[in-house]
Amino acid sequence: MTMGTREHLKPNLERLKTSFKNPLLDIAWTDYERSTLTNPKELENLRQKSDPLADECIRALHVKPGTDSLKALDEYVSRPLEDQPSAAPRKFMEQVTSTPNWVDPELINQGRNVFWKYVLLIGIILSDYSLPIGFAASRMTDILSCTNYFSSVKGAFQRVFETTKFVSDIMRGPEALTPLTGVGWKSTIRVRLLHTQVRLRILAEAEQRPEVYDVEELGVPINQEDLLGTLCEFSIAIISLLRKMKVYMSPSEVKAYLHFWRFMGYLLGIDDEYCKKLVTEAGATAIADSINNHLVDPDAGSVLTTHNLFEAVAFTPPLFWPAGVHVAVARLLIGDRVSDSLQIPASKWYWRIFASCCLAVLRWIHCSTMFLQQRIDFASKYVPRFVDYYLQRIWAKDALHKPVACDFVLKFLPHIAAEEGDGNKE
Repeated sequence: MTMGTREHLKPNLERLKTSFKNPLLDIAWTDYERSTLTNPKELENLRQKSDPLADECIRALHVKPGTDSLKALDEYVSRPLEDQPSAAPRKFMEQVTSTPNWVDPELINQGRNVFWKYVLLIGIILSDYSLPIGFAASRMTDILSCTNYFSSVKGAFQRVFETTKFVSDIMRGPEALTPLTGVGWKSTIRVRLLHTQVRLRILAEAEQRPEVYDVEELGVPINQEDLLGTLCEFSIAIISLLRKMKVYMSPSEVKAYLHFWRFMGYLLGIDDEYCKKLVTEAGATAIADSINNHLVDPDAGSVLTTHNLFEAVAFTPPLFWPAGVHVAVARLLIGDRVSDSLQIPASKWYWRIFASCCLAVLRWIHCSTMFLQQRIDFASKYVPRFVDYYLQRIWAKDALHKPVACDFVLKFLPHIAAEEGDGNKE
């Protein structure tokens, strides 16, 4: 597959900061969504907000690259109080181990079951829609460039694997999100602290050299809007894209799935003032559309990361699709205007036909197994076990057939900080 690049694509930041209409998107807002759209100026304010509780925690822990931040946190809060110079780690631990009153454990479990029921189609949406549309937000892509993720095919493979492992961990079973012991809870807190480490390192370097990262223009690294937008790609985007593929969740499934991701937003440090708008499909759609309208404006970095993504997922299990099929599916799901702006090449006629047939077959497989899923709860009991085996034994190897580590610790240093020689840069 031939990938072309333009020398420079300049985002129209000033327009995005004030306009409710993004020319790359064709959003058909309902009256309710229009009345609940988040003003671009309010979203600009969100770009200046980080995760202060996690920020203070990491500052107190002094976690070095390659160190398990969750282990460091646990060791710190296990000390006697007089040996804890800062209260921030303890406050952070109290927050992530407490459960808000609005959390319904039964809905959380139902939301997890919904994921496994549609898992094959969700995987396609995440790789061929959610990630590329996220890359189209150039102000978010700048952070990926700083961390070297997606700057190469190898880095892209690592990032896709880590995302898959993270989702598998949080969806593993009813005990997955149990504070302190659940594998999903541990992965979530590690991811949150990893985000914080990246944010603080970039901010520290930008303070010394403002030219390397413009906080006023781009926002605080991994800010509240970035986090909320990513949460939408894992939640409401899945529901919307399944419908586009002629697969429909029931109202109870939609409710449970959105509830699950609202709780994940809480654990990941997203302000619940905005997460609580995800409880209804209409409210979540309005939030997602507002953020896409505000951020989607690809630049050269967006093009590079998208192309590396397709090369990274080509011929990988379970579907072993070539890059041409992923490209064709992406154009079907994303639309021509955004695809063109990302320089996703127009698919050959045979790839378009093949991609349409593949989606049709997957829909048929999904529908034909519905009876089995409902009768013996096959999906939620047995699919997670297979996925875990599959990730660890089959997919967890790079192109050289070497094991790929996935411990959610800071390895890829922001390149602006790595110039100082602190850590390893790939």
